[in-house]
Amino acid sequence: MLKLTDLRKTTRKASEYRIVYPHLLRDRTLNPRIELAIRYMESMLGKRRSELDQEVILRLFGDPKIARCIVASLGATYRHRARAFSEELPAEQVAALAAHGIADSMALRLWLFKRANVAPEMGFIGGAERAAFLRAAADDLGITETEGCVAIAAIERLISLDFPANAPLVRVGTLPTADDMIARFNFETLAALLANARTVTLSWRSTAKRASRKASVFGAMPTTNEIALWRAMCALAGVRAEMSSTGATLYGQQDALAGWARHGVRLVRLLSALLTTGMPARSGEAEINAPTGDIWLLRLASDMLAMLGGASEEDIGSLVAPTSLLTSWERASTFAADLATLRRAGELPGMDRWVMRRAIEPIILADGVYPALFTFTRGDERVYLVPLPASEAAAQRLAQLAVRVPLITLDLANGDEAQTHIEATTPVAHLRYDGRKGASLPSLPALLDRVVGKVADTADATLLAEVFAEARTAGALTEAHLAERLGCAEDAVAARLSVPMAQAERIAQGLCYVEGFGLCTAETLERAQQAARDVAGKWEAQAQGSALMIRTLGRRLREITGASEGIECLIAYLGAA
Repeated sequence: MLKLTDLRKTTRKASEYRIVYPHLLRDRTLNPRIELAIRYMESMLGKRRSELDQEVILRLFGDPKIARCIVASLGATYRHRARAFSEELPAEQVAALAAHGIADSMALRLWLFKRANVAPEMGFIGGAERAAFLRAAADDLGITETEGCVAIAAIERLISLDFPANAPLVRVGTLPTADDMIARFNFETLAALLANARTVTLSWRSTAKRASRKASVFGAMPTTNEIALWRAMCALAGVRAEMSSTGATLYGQQDALAGWARHGVRLVRLLSALLTTGMPARSGEAEINAPTGDIWLLRLASDMLAMLGGASEEDIGSLVAPTSLLTSWERASTFAADLATLRRAGELPGMDRWVMRRAIEPIILADGVYPALFTFTRGDERVYLVPLPASEAAAQRLAQLAVRVPLITLDLANGDEAQTHIEATTPVAHLRYDGRKGASLPSLPALLDRVVGKVADTADATLLAEVFAEARTAGALTEAHLAERLGCAEDAVAARLSVPMAQAERIAQGLCYVEGFGLCTAETLERAQQAARDVAGKWEAQAQGSALMIRTLGRRLREITGASEGIECLIAYLGAA
């Protein structure tokens, strides 16, 4: 959650309040800079926190507050994660450490401290004795020389493996786009303000305006049943609320330290969920507790509510039925407990590496905001469990999200016949919870693997298509640029482009891959071959040396391709051709 002091905003005095105007990104002027920030983060994947230069992103945007908010938005996808022993040592050495009760760096340091306390030096190992002490400890633990690293260096590395400065950067989930970051920036900005609100007052759309539109979009004014469901959702979320036929008021709450943001996280999550269930909020106002002690007034227009998950006038209305979401919240604890029980009993093979957490925020993308119930993470993979869509139109939107984000619809409400029809026609992986002894939960591990693989294949195909299109436009792309765009090392580019799908797409695009140089179009390659023939003919006639000929050919090829890296590989390819 962002701090109010991190937000770029303007406040103006008006009567007893100061009206706050947050800086929201409403156009795409910052897209090129955000794309550069994403590329920088991609280039730093696998590198330690100490190597990450935050000034790079600051220089990209100039404004420190915007830069901090962009970094916070990127933090939902990019994070530093301490490496495990299994990523550093062979399996037999990991097992040897586990036999001593050592599973992580903290346990290893504790083991060494205990060993030092019984040493003749009585708890103090000086610089002269350190090498011998660590060598003896490595021998007892079964740590031997690995990948050219001596045992002492290996144990030194394991000791500091969980230090924050040594944590490598990883990307959790799929590659975000600049539009996704803009959507998250706006959501996080509004969430930071609303989390510090003492009241949030919403007004319904008028009956006349709503009746003039299609019933499938907004329907009639909220019914007594809908208001009762929304009140039940507020009570379940622990947020005090008042609702009537004209509007609603949500109340914030201070914690023991007089802060509002701790309880405000619940308020923001609840408000976003209510909006996705079709709450017909037209506008609103929020009284924000400012850091200076006074009150700010935030006026929530319809576009701001849409950024939080509300339906705009052209939107499809309710994404999730209030009944379905309420029942899902009520039964979520039972689902999590049954899943944990089956996992401990060993009845869910393949779930040992998946970590399940309650979702603390919705799915936030440029395509919209959709509520989530749970998240499953495994390394750098993340899968969302989401409630069932409320209509076929909402199901189609969910299907569009599922192309980019691994997700599974979870039916905890045992939907009716209409809901079952929507479920059957939605091309999204689905799990119907039928209790601990049912047949659905054992199928979850395979379902998680399937949706992750499907989205990964789609994302890889989309990325390759974008890279090939860029190569066709530019005429040539060097291998260094390909490695940056594909998110891999230069040595791995040839392998990425050798898979059948990539080869078929490359040939269809009329591109040629020259290993060590990169991609080039047939036209560019023909011009390069013609230049090689011209230079070879000229130098053969003049009986000049081959070194001067290669230098001249290299200069011609740089003019043709616009690239300098890998020219010698292109020259060798042309000579072989």
